[in-house]
Amino acid sequence: MHFNTHARVASGARMRKITAVTFDLWDTLIKENPGGSDKVAELRIERIGKILGERGVAHSPDEIASAYRETGDFLALTWSKKRDMSVRDQVLFMLSSVDAKLASRLSSHDLTEIERTYSEGILDNPPRLLPGAKQALEEVKNAGYRIGLISNTGRTPGTVLRVVMDRMGILQFFDVTTFSNEIQVRKPAEMAFRVTLDKLKVVPRAAVHIGDDPEKDVVGAKRCGMKAIQIVAADQDSSDEADARRKSLSNLVEEIEKL
Repeated sequence: MHFNTHARVASGARMRKITAVTFDLWDTLIKENPGGSDKVAELRIERIGKILGERGVAHSPDEIASAYRETGDFLALTWSKKRDMSVRDQVLFMLSSVDAKLASRLSSHDLTEIERTYSEGILDNPPRLLPGAKQALEEVKNAGYRIGLISNTGRTPGTVLRVVMDRMGILQFFDVTTFSNEIQVRKPAEMAFRVTLDKLKVVPRAAVHIGDDPEKDVVGAKRCGMKAIQIVAADQDSSDEADARRKSLSNLVEEIEKL
């Protein structure tokens, strides 16, 4: 009887098809508070304006706000091609939209300070952790799966999002974190998934991706050869390509073990 118990455990371990789980970040684990992006934008514009004024190259809030919007339009175009930009490149584009020669009038230290201000705006208006997210990560970790994060970024880079995640108490669960601004590629591009799986040392067929977006998360993961579980929010379209669909992150391990 004792032997049979061990045999079943060993057999179950051998038969486990999934060994790694990757998660999307936004609207899967965390969510922006209402009006959050507008508040962060206002902070960035105000603080960058102050830095420029202190350096003797003052520009009006309207000029900076217009350049901020132009940068957003350029980012949207870049993102539509599944590409991404570093924060430094975003800042340089924004400054050139204010004045073509503005960046050349600033020192390396000034540019670094503006980049930091641009990057860290979210820390004053952080997103919220979604219900059940921390518990789900803990359960997946305790079940013995390796865990990765694959996140598209906006204006806030991975370096700052890791700070946000650490303050929420969830960064500790991840073996690997991949952010689009750091690899210059965005989901649903296969490379975003493959880079993460390579770091996790796992083949696509042995991994499942958890995310909310039908295209970026589900289609991207499936094209890469992974399984995909969609977290379907009330306002989200359900994907026919997902291997499973759930309304929340509860009992996630049970769902993974069915794959």
